Amino acid sequence: MKNSIIYLAVFLYCGVASAQNNLSLDIAGVKKNGGKLFISIFNNEESYNERKIYFSFVTNPDAETISVALTLSNGEYLFSIYQDNNSNGKLDTNLLGIPKELFGFSNYNGKSAPGNFNKHKVLVNEKTNKITVHLYKL
Repeated sequence: MKNSIIYLAVFLYCGVASAQNNLSLDIAGVKKNGGKLFISIFNNEESYNERKIYFSFVTNPDAETISVALTLSNGEYLFSIYQDNNSNGKLDTNLLGIPKELFGFSNYNGKSAPGNFNKHKVLVNEKTNKITVHLYKL
């Protein structure tokens, strides 16, 4: 009986730990037909600091606001997005490192330099149904 309770507890824990959440990533401020959007998702501070992307994809926007369906496990994530308007596959910056192309982060308002993982992370759980990221040009 004791083993059965332990197996049940492990089974329930695994079910909770791997809970999948369907949500919409809305990207606003996109330049329609202005180049591909490069979306990167980081799942912890270490991965962000070391630029080890958890998940990434590229999309061709056809509107000023686009929505992308995602499925993510419970956790904290940082969303980093830029629009590559010259199609060179990278975010172009000036000599000071200021982006020349549209870019955005989760929890970023475009009024200052972007911060660290803790400043831009968002919590994803069963209550999360939409995350919005705005693109900015500094």
